[in-house]
Amino acid sequence: MEELKQNNQIKAGKNTSTKGLDIIIIGAICLVFFLCPLFFTGLVAQGMGFEKLLLFYFLVLLGVVAWVTKGAILGELTLKRTPLDLPILATLVVFAVSTIMSISSKDSLIGSYGGSSKSLLALVIFILFYYLVINNLSKERVKTVFWSAFASGTVLTLFSFLQLIKIYMWPASFTHAQSFNPLGSLSELTMYLVIILPILLIAAAQTRELMPQARKAPVYILKILSGLIVALDLAILALLNGFTFWPVAIVSIVIVLMFFLSKIIKITNNNLLIPLFVFLALIILLVLGNFNIATLNLPAEVSLSRGASWEISRNSVMENPIFGSGPSTFYYNFSRFRDLSFNGSPLWNMRFDNASGIVFELLSSVGVLGTVAVGIVVLIALSITFLTLIKTEEKSVNSILLALFASLISIILFALLFAQNGSIILVNVIISVLAVSVAIIMYPEKFKTLKLSFRSSAKYALALAAIFLCVSAGVVVLFTMGLKMYMGDIYAKKAIDDQVVDSKILKLQRAISLAPYQDSYYLGLANNYMSKANQIALAGGGQAEVGANLSLAIENGKKAVEISGNKAMNNESLALIYENASFYTRGALEWAENLYKKVMELDPSNPVPYLRTALINMARANAETDKTEQGYYVGEAVKFYDRAIEKKGDLASAYYGKAIASEKLSNIDDAIEQLKRASLIAGNNIDYRFELGRLFFNRGVAQLNLNQTATKEITESEFTVEEEGGEGDELSVKPDQLTGNVVGRNEDLDIAEALFLNILSVSPNHANARYSLAVMYRKLGELDKCREQLSALMDILDQKTADVVREQFADILK
Repeated sequence: MEELKQNNQIKAGKNTSTKGLDIIIIGAICLVFFLCPLFFTGLVAQGMGFEKLLLFYFLVLLGVVAWVTKGAILGELTLKRTPLDLPILATLVVFAVSTIMSISSKDSLIGSYGGSSKSLLALVIFILFYYLVINNLSKERVKTVFWSAFASGTVLTLFSFLQLIKIYMWPASFTHAQSFNPLGSLSELTMYLVIILPILLIAAAQTRELMPQARKAPVYILKILSGLIVALDLAILALLNGFTFWPVAIVSIVIVLMFFLSKIIKITNNNLLIPLFVFLALIILLVLGNFNIATLNLPAEVSLSRGASWEISRNSVMENPIFGSGPSTFYYNFSRFRDLSFNGSPLWNMRFDNASGIVFELLSSVGVLGTVAVGIVVLIALSITFLTLIKTEEKSVNSILLALFASLISIILFALLFAQNGSIILVNVIISVLAVSVAIIMYPEKFKTLKLSFRSSAKYALALAAIFLCVSAGVVVLFTMGLKMYMGDIYAKKAIDDQVVDSKILKLQRAISLAPYQDSYYLGLANNYMSKANQIALAGGGQAEVGANLSLAIENGKKAVEISGNKAMNNESLALIYENASFYTRGALEWAENLYKKVMELDPSNPVPYLRTALINMARANAETDKTEQGYYVGEAVKFYDRAIEKKGDLASAYYGKAIASEKLSNIDDAIEQLKRASLIAGNNIDYRFELGRLFFNRGVAQLNLNQTATKEITESEFTVEEEGGEGDELSVKPDQLTGNVVGRNEDLDIAEALFLNILSVSPNHANARYSLAVMYRKLGELDKCREQLSALMDILDQKTADVVREQFADILK
C-alpha cells in the first residue's frame, strides 16, 4: 500500500510539473496563429516574410522542446498515426534528395535570399508544426486556437483599412503609406483577406454556438464586432479591386452556404442572413468589374504570366524530370528555360524567382516526384477535412471546421493560380495545418497511436532519450543560426539605408561575419567597393588606392559566384565589375567576356550578355591603333549585336551599338539606318534622337565631325536607366576640329537641325543639342543663331566646361 501511495504521489507530481509545459505548448501554437500574420519590424533587408518565418521557427521549436520535455518527464511520448504520415515522409525524402542534387544546395537547404519559405529547412519546420498541433490540440483547445486566428484577422483587417484611409496607427515612418500592410504586397493582403473571410464570417454567424456558456452581453458585443470586421474585410477587397480575385472569395462563401442550407450544419434563419449578405455582396462586386470606389495611390505589382510559367516548367521537366533543380531554385529555371517570346513583354529585363502557380514551381524545382508527393498530401488533407465535416456531430466545433475547410479551398485555389512567396506561404501552411488537425481530432473513428515509453522497454527508453537530446541540440543550433541570420540581415538593411560608402562597407562586412553563406551580401559588398573605387578615381586619388578597392570588389564578387555559381545575376554582376576594372586590372576584359559566356549558358534567351560582349569588343577596338585589329574587333562586336537582336528584335540599344560600329568603320549611311531603327523603337529616347541628328550633321558637312564620347553609356541606358534617357545637362560631344569652311544648307543639315530643336522643345537644358546647334550655325555662317545657343548653353554648363566652350568659340563670343 505504501509503495502504491508513493507511485500515485510521483504521478501526481509529474502531472503538476507538466501543466506549465502544456501552457507553453498551447501558448506557442496560439501565438503562431495570432502573431505570424501580424509580425513585422522593418529591420531586415529580406522583408516581412523573412521576419515572420523566423518567428514561426522560434515558436514551433519552443513548442516542440516543451512537448518532448513533457514526454521525458512523464516517461512516454505518444504520437498519433494519421493517413498523412507516409505521404509526408515521402515528400520529405524527395525534397531531401532534390536538395542534395540541387544546382545550389545552399539555396535549397535554407532558401534563396528572400525565398526561405520554400527551402528544405522550412519544410522540416512545417512538418514539425503539423505533428506539434496534431498531438497537442484537443477538442477543448480547438476554440482557443480558432479565436487566436480570428483575433489576428481582426487586428490585421482593421490595421489595413486604416492604412488605406491614411490613418497611420504605427509610429514608424516606413509604415506611413497607403500600400503598407503586415503581409507585404497588396496581392498577398487580398489573398489573406479572402482566406480569413470564412473564419470571420463563422465567428459573426455562429457566435452563440461557439460560446454556449457565455452570457448574452459578451456574445452580442462579439457578434457585432465580428460583423463589422467582415464588412471591413469586404470594404478592403473592394478598395483593392484591381488586386482581388473575386471568384475564389465567392467559392469559399458558396461552400459555407451549401453546408448551412443543406442543414448538415445547423444555423438559425436570422444568422443565415449574414453569409447570404456576404455572398450577394461578393456577386455584386464581381459583376461591377473594373471599378474604383476611391482613388488610391497604390504601386503596381508584376508577376510572371501563367503561360510563361508553364513554358518554363515544361522545359525544366524535360531536363530534370525526377527531382528538378532543387527547392527554392526557380530563379535558375526562369533564366535557363524562359522562352524568347518573353523578351517581347515590358518585363523582359526582370528575373523572377516565383512561378504563377504552385504546380509550375514544384515541377521546376522538385520535379515530377516532388509534385506528385505534395499533390497526394493535399488531396488526402482535403478528403479528411471533407469527410470529417459531413460525419461529425460535434455541434460546438463543426462550424469551426466548416470555416477552415472553406479557407483550405481558397488556399488551394490561390496556390494553383497565383505566385506564392514569403508571408502568404506561411499563412497558407498554418491555416491548412489547423484545418487538417481539427479534422483528425474530430474524426468519428479513432486513429492509432504510437507510444514511446521509458517504462515499457529499454529500446523505447533509448529512443525517447535520443529524441529528447537530438531535439534539444537541434533547437539550440537552429535558434543560434536563425538569430545570426536575423542580425546579419539587419546589418544588410542598414547598409542599404546608409548613404556613405565606407559605412555601407562596414555594415556589410558585419552581415557577412554573421551569415557568410549569403551570396547577396558579398555581391553588395563588391558593388560598394566598386563605387568607392569610382569615387576615389573621380576625386583624383592614387591609382594604387583605386586598384586596391577594385581588387576587393573582384574578390567579393568571386565569393558570391562561388556560393551560387548557377545564379545568372551573380555572374553578370562580377562581369560588370571586371568591365569597370579593365583600366586598372590586366586581363579584366577577358575575365568579363568569359563570365558573360557563362551568363549566356545560364540565361540563353537574355540579349544583355551578348550586348555587353559587343561593348567589350568595341572597347578593344577603341584601344587599338592598328586599323586591321580595329576592324576585327568592330566586326566581332557587330556579330554579338546581331545575336542580341536575334534574342530581342526590338532591342534599340543593339541597333544603336551597330550604328556606332558602322560609324567606326566610316560607313555613315548604314550608321544612320541603324539609328533610325533605334529611334523608331525607343521613340522617347532623347539620346538616340540626338545621336541620329549628330550623324546627319556629320554626313551633311565635309570637313568637321561631331564625336560622341559617351557611346557606351548610351548603349547601356536601355537596361540600366529609364528608356527616355537623362536630362542631358552634361556635354559629351566634341568636334574633331574647331573650325572649317562655311557650308551651305542641305537636306542632312536641315534634318539634324530639326532633330536638335525637337530635343530642346522637350528638354531645354540638353547641353549636347545646344552645343551641336552652335557648331552647326557657325558652320553655316548663321552667327546670331550661334550666339543665341551659346548664351543658353553657358547657363547649363559647369564653370570648367563653360570655359572650354568659350575658348572654342572665342571668335564669336568676343
